[in-house]
Amino acid sequence: MLYLTTDQIIELIQGEDVFEANCEDSFSIKIQEYAPFICAAIHNGHNLRKELEDKILLSDTERLYEESPYTQDFIQSLPITIIGNDSRYEYDLNRPEDKCIHNIAWGKQIWKEEPSIADRNTSLEKHRSFYKVVHALVQKLEQKFKAVIIYDIHSYNYKRHSETYLFNIGIENIDIRKYNRQLSQWKEELLKIKINGQKAEVSVNHIFHGRGYLLKYIQDNFDNTLVLATEVKKIYMDELTGQKYPLIIKSLAKELKKAIINNTQKYINELSNINIKKKGKLLHGDLQPELKKIDNALQKYASRFQLLNYVNPLNLASAKKKFFKSKFSVNPEFRYKPLTIDPFKFKSDVYSLKIDAIEDIHLRQLYIDIIGSYSDKADLLSSLGTNKFLYNSMRYFGEPTDKDIDNAKFLLYCQELPEFEDEPLLELSEIKEKFIEEGNHYGFSFKIIESSTIPSDALVMNAKKTLVLKKGARFKPSRLTALANHEIGVHMVTTMNGQEQPLKLLKLGLPRNTYTQEGLAVMSEMLSGSLTINRLKTLGLRVLAVKSLVNGNDFKTTFQYLYETYKVDPEHLFNLVTRIYRGGGFTKDYLYLSGFRNILELHKKGVKLDNLFLGKTSVNYLATLNEMVDRGILNPPSHIPKAFKEPVTTSPVLEYLTNSLI
Repeated sequence: MLYLTTDQIIELIQGEDVFEANCEDSFSIKIQEYAPFICAAIHNGHNLRKELEDKILLSDTERLYEESPYTQDFIQSLPITIIGNDSRYEYDLNRPEDKCIHNIAWGKQIWKEEPSIADRNTSLEKHRSFYKVVHALVQKLEQKFKAVIIYDIHSYNYKRHSETYLFNIGIENIDIRKYNRQLSQWKEELLKIKINGQKAEVSVNHIFHGRGYLLKYIQDNFDNTLVLATEVKKIYMDELTGQKYPLIIKSLAKELKKAIINNTQKYINELSNINIKKKGKLLHGDLQPELKKIDNALQKYASRFQLLNYVNPLNLASAKKKFFKSKFSVNPEFRYKPLTIDPFKFKSDVYSLKIDAIEDIHLRQLYIDIIGSYSDKADLLSSLGTNKFLYNSMRYFGEPTDKDIDNAKFLLYCQELPEFEDEPLLELSEIKEKFIEEGNHYGFSFKIIESSTIPSDALVMNAKKTLVLKKGARFKPSRLTALANHEIGVHMVTTMNGQEQPLKLLKLGLPRNTYTQEGLAVMSEMLSGSLTINRLKTLGLRVLAVKSLVNGNDFKTTFQYLYETYKVDPEHLFNLVTRIYRGGGFTKDYLYLSGFRNILELHKKGVKLDNLFLGKTSVNYLATLNEMVDRGILNPPSHIPKAFKEPVTTSPVLEYLTNSLI
């Protein structure tokens, strides 16, 4: 951050330079881009000049009580902010100059020794500097955009009041006839906010009436700027001790960011000389240097965590042979590749990253969640082959719901579609040719190798840009088309799109990305016309196998239950149950069916899913991804799966069956 004089800051504003600066320690200002709205937290500060420390009667806690601590956190994500650094007990930025230095305030004597004339002059000069900068900034923005809106954010103590609201809007000094519509819109946005599941209550001119000097100054000096003086109830801290509640602060920051952006879009589209169609355009689009450092460091630490490299058994073929020789009566014993990474050092490294340096609250939360997810993955890997693996897998992937179980059982009673019966098996050369053809459609080049250690028919190794085929596997045409659309059309598409992003987090994968990515992949099978009833039944069997695992049954018990109940081919069933029991209990596979149901439901509702193909994304973060693309932080996806762009007509029977899953 720069340390600048008042005149230097005004010069930068007049030249429309972007900057972040501290004005002689009295206030800080950030202009990431010139936009028609300002966010202010003028009572956030707690600083007191050294020469005043011995003259004040009040303790730190007493001063904090009437200040508005942490209000800067609520607006940190926005492009223009102005934050008071000094305590309002030194000089109050929300009072006129002749009344900004209190001797008695809120019933308390402030000074044991009154500040000298020199002390007062220093404080008054800070007050003047603030308003000179505010004046220059609003003047510039009005000239540029015609209309401006200022969010003047404060907080209030509520325990001394019998009736309180989460938000209070003070409007006494606002031209109601001119701004009535805009005031109503702001109240409506605040009413949408939920904190800890509770909807916000909003009052107008209750407790606080909007008589502050910032609002009055703007009203007296500018014709086309609205100041929304908004008080936040101090539910985010203990108002008596000053102890903050970080999770509530984060929630308020996220919700207020959304409310401010939504309201600003309406305001400027109605009153300014610009029109904003996408709300993300109101936010800063350049990558923060600290964000890039964190992103690069996380990629360095996490890129070696290729889970399937370790969880797939090394002795799959011999274990299968012994299991069949025992007539399904002895559990297979799998061996695994030794870890070449230290999960505990990894956790230490990622938790040392300075995530709080990321300004935007939603981006910051994204990285917090990714680190938490990778920490769970580290625990999962550290317990590979032990009894703890299942517990850690359930933490990381979850377990089937009752709805998942019901859907699985429903599918297992269905009959195959006539068009997929009696298909021939294709030769290996035909299989490879199909995958290469699918890759060529997108302009992808990748290796194709065979492996006897994977329990699935095929998989994409993202880091190595390699398609792995199960050694000796042969596929029917419908299965081959499904695999091509699943593995190349989704998994390789998201791999390649993720590598084109300026941030590496989408190469690593967002939390719960398996749920979304596998859901998209199965949806791609359906839209390509290659999703068979037998494939859906396989997904259903996986759900039941995971449920059996979670219920405490061993490999042979689950195998025998599915074999006897659903008459599944033993070769196919062994691979399916191995997928579930590898590592010590791998619950991931139930997500294929539940993820498909989720994507199908969104698709039916007409939700635009393109940004789920940006990389290894999660539907839980779709709103954040959309915002990041609109802002230019992420690039739109270069590749969209062919099946999603050019879907074939789904058979009425399959349409009925899949709709029944929702």
